[in-house]
Amino acid sequence: MLRAVIEFLRTWREQAPAKVRTSWGMIYRDDRFPLIHQANLGWVATLPKEGPKKIIGDLADTFRGSAVPHQAVLFEDAEEAFSVQEEFARLGFRPTAELALAKVGLPDCIVNPELAVRRVAEETIEDDFRFVMTATEKSSGHSPAVIDQMWGLWRERSRRVGMQPYVAYLNGTPAGTVSVWPRGVFAWIDDVATRPDFRMQGVGRTMIFEACKRAIEARCEWVVLISDLFDTPQAMYKTLGFEPIGEVRGFLRE
Repeated sequence: MLRAVIEFLRTWREQAPAKVRTSWGMIYRDDRFPLIHQANLGWVATLPKEGPKKIIGDLADTFRGSAVPHQAVLFEDAEEAFSVQEEFARLGFRPTAELALAKVGLPDCIVNPELAVRRVAEETIEDDFRFVMTATEKSSGHSPAVIDQMWGLWRERSRRVGMQPYVAYLNGTPAGTVSVWPRGVFAWIDDVATRPDFRMQGVGRTMIFEACKRAIEARCEWVVLISDLFDTPQAMYKTLGFEPIGEVRGFLRE
């Protein structure tokens, strides 16, 4: 099941316009979104015998002369990433870690009956999706330039892979977002965000319930998602019946 999560992550990155094959995996590059880690990074399929320095050197060669200000890598094998964590740290990288979770069926939870979840199928609702995304990312400390590039990347790739976004409205006001990406027996849930002034009102739980419902309607057996290993949302997912199935690890140097 963790392999399905990895394939979702890899397929998203495969949408990059430039790909450089290496002895250890692939480097994805998208000069239109230089500030976004997801768009410009190294995908490590297997650790090279030369170790992290080989990966870092290949990244430097690929992005030399570009506007990309970071170096980022994502490992297929979390245990392999953990085994070289100290070496990456000595080279100035910080580890990134996310928990992969999966669930069958609908969550057993109380939903907010005043919340209406609408599919993004017209320009007005898409504007509302961007409005919520901008508000939540701004509250996380991201700059306007980063938020604009995040929006451009999400808009292009979500359409390309078939991810379906939704906006949640509380009493007619856009309060949250969620996306569902059906793929075979699995559905990926992403973009779960609630505007800061609408939190603690059941918006997140209701959106997850609706996302699982849409996955079932798409004939998907399992829903999967990832959450920051050390952040609070994973606790909510566990109360909704999601079970941990593994970790996704990488490294980042700004």
